[in-house]
Amino acid sequence: MKKISFVLMILISLQLNADEIKIKSQIDKVTVFRNGAQIKRVATVNIKSGINVVVFTDLPAGFNENSIIVKGNPKLEINSVSYRNDFTRTFESNPNYMSLKRQYEDLMIKKENEEIVIETWKEEESLILSNKKIGGENSGLTQEQLVKVADLYRVRLLDVKQKILVSKRKIIDLDKEIKTIYSQMEESISKLGNQNTAEVVIIINSNSPGNEIFELSYIDNRANWITSFDFRLESLQKPLNLINKGKIRQYTGEDWINLNLALSTGNPQTNIQFPVINPWFLYYFENVYYGQIQTKSKAFPAQTRIEDNVRADFEENNAEVDVKENITFMEFSLPDKISIPSDNKEHEVKLKDYEIAAEYQYIAIPKLDKNVYLQANIIDWNQYNLSSGEVKLYFEGTFVGTSVLDANLLSDTLSISLGPDIAIACKREKLKDLKKTNFLSNKKQIQSGFEISLKNNKPQAIEVVLRDQIPLSTDSEMEIETDELSGGKLNKDTGIVEWKLKLQQGEQIKKKFSYTVKIPKDKRINL
Repeated sequence: MKKISFVLMILISLQLNADEIKIKSQIDKVTVFRNGAQIKRVATVNIKSGINVVVFTDLPAGFNENSIIVKGNPKLEINSVSYRNDFTRTFESNPNYMSLKRQYEDLMIKKENEEIVIETWKEEESLILSNKKIGGENSGLTQEQLVKVADLYRVRLLDVKQKILVSKRKIIDLDKEIKTIYSQMEESISKLGNQNTAEVVIIINSNSPGNEIFELSYIDNRANWITSFDFRLESLQKPLNLINKGKIRQYTGEDWINLNLALSTGNPQTNIQFPVINPWFLYYFENVYYGQIQTKSKAFPAQTRIEDNVRADFEENNAEVDVKENITFMEFSLPDKISIPSDNKEHEVKLKDYEIAAEYQYIAIPKLDKNVYLQANIIDWNQYNLSSGEVKLYFEGTFVGTSVLDANLLSDTLSISLGPDIAIACKREKLKDLKKTNFLSNKKQIQSGFEISLKNNKPQAIEVVLRDQIPLSTDSEMEIETDELSGGKLNKDTGIVEWKLKLQQGEQIKKKFSYTVKIPKDKRINL
């Protein structure tokens, strides 16, 4: 009976093909995922009693037809939903192409008019030149009359030549415009030639006529977004200003004009099959012999699998609030309507603006870099629901560079480098009086050390973490002894020496550290 009903439904739909109710829908909301976007459209349809074939027309072809969802009045019976391509679209139906075509035609008319003007002036020029020869003595003109005639010809001929020159210059400018418009037309034709529209056909059974609102949604993979941030710091006495942004890109073939937009860090649902787990059999390892070489074979693979096309990491997304945090994703609903053209270019939107309390300190590692870097430490940063992304850094109103925020960090404190501060001077010099080698018994001793100078040229006191290092032994016969640290704290596992310093305005601090390396006399090392 089910098969018979299905065949009857197909026959009915074919019979009603001429009576299709074709409607154009409007985009109501778009939710952009990291990869892909869910597009929701709405339309009002005048339904009659009985079987109705409703066709959503002028949809951009290429979206995931398996993701189509249709919602309507629960009292209506939706018997089938299908996707089909429409190849009847012509260039003349595209507003952008028609606008370019009209501009091209107008420019060609202007060029033709200027060509006619040039032709007319050239005919007058030819007429002047053919009649400029005056019969001299036989002309009956006096010398004075002859001069006047020559002046008349010269003035008129000059005016004609100037008019021809003006028209030629206009044609040159018109040709440039025509070439530009023609290139844009070719580009538009190329795009439209590779595109066709799609239609979604819905067969509905209704007990009574009336106007009904339908929602059509689907997933289009030709859209994505990434996170970016602006970190702005005006002074060390003020909180850190963090602006969370989203960069959206889409090339669905349809401009998103003045619509509701949400950005989600999750993944769209494209399948409904759950994974299937099969029995897991254990096998013994077996020795395999190849001639005189004995190897161990790997165990047979475990017999577990997941059904094809399964997306187990999906979380359904129905948030109506500005920011929604779920177990695995967040969603940002923009407060204002927005437009995103289908140009495959990044379009930036502002998501959140935070004033964050941060602890600031300077980091100096003069062995690797003579610059002193400012670092902001954000405690309990997980409360801000940040995701990974590129960071643009601004310090005291100046752009200082870019960095990356890694939201996968497990630490409670997020440390961000805000770039070097040229108002703090740092210098590292080798202590020459310690650069010597002594020979004792069967070993030689090599002494080395450095002096580090820091000066605060800022108008306020600062805190600096200064780091350097003592070498670590890699051999039992190699001994390394620390001679002087100037109050620095040594991590014996890493060899890192650290000083936590506070410098007042204009203050200079010097720190020395030295060490001795003992190695066998016949060995050499590079310090």
